[in-house]
Amino acid sequence: MKARAAVLLLCAVSAALRAEEPDWFDSFKGRAFLQGDASFVAREKAAPPDAPPLFRARWVILRYAAFTEEWRRFWPSRNLLLVTMPSGAQYVLESSLGHIDEKHLEEEQPWYRVASKRTAFEVWALGWTPGYDPSSPDAASTPPCDGMRNRVRAPGGTLEYFVDDFGSRTVRASLAEIAAGTFDEDERRDLAVLLKMSVESDRSLGDFLAFHLRDSLQAGYIAFLDQLQPRDKRTVVFEPDPADPADLSSWRALVHLPFNLAPFPAPPPFPPPKGGVN
Repeated sequence: MKARAAVLLLCAVSAALRAEEPDWFDSFKGRAFLQGDASFVAREKAAPPDAPPLFRARWVILRYAAFTEEWRRFWPSRNLLLVTMPSGAQYVLESSLGHIDEKHLEEEQPWYRVASKRTAFEVWALGWTPGYDPSSPDAASTPPCDGMRNRVRAPGGTLEYFVDDFGSRTVRASLAEIAAGTFDEDERRDLAVLLKMSVESDRSLGDFLAFHLRDSLQAGYIAFLDQLQPRDKRTVVFEPDPADPADLSSWRALVHLPFNLAPFPAPPPFPPPKGGVN
């Protein structure tokens, strides 16, 4: 592993630091649209059909009208997995892409988030490290993620790491310490069930849905990387929820859901018109 001592940091989060941190939801403004919506129950693969579900899940994609209609395929998006445990506890696993200002590509962007009603574990994308030039001749021979960084923000601590160091023992240990300081025992037990989800091999989901479910689950994989199971040992699967999906009002506060979600209009033919997104 390359030396990363200058940028691999684990520290306690003080109240003053928290006050200066960016707000996750500031990146999602404008009228919101609903692009995807599906409901599931989660069961062990070997469980009998009448076995109670391990949890229920609602998957939705929100798109935000940040710029003109003809560029709506690039509107900011929030890919959300809304999980309800038998106890009634609610969790949100999110993979998102906020509004990107082309004039300020160095600004951090929301990436992954795991939240309960009590706390949240956030991963922000920082882009390339200062001094790294992706347009330089040397960049052509560099792996695509080399030089890119993420920052974890949570009550249990902060961590900045290079993407290509993600699997290192140092990063794994730091993430485990932050997660332990962020989620209580009940929350960690509930979220551990999500690490056993098997999505990759379920062809009944279809490519689009499987991709987005897997991407939202990545938020939990990052927070609990030290507990992640190999794919062949992930034994929990999604099945369509036979119950009529309830409205989303019970999630409004936790997820910051806007009112009056209209269907997301189909994007125009690609490529979009010249002139930029604004």
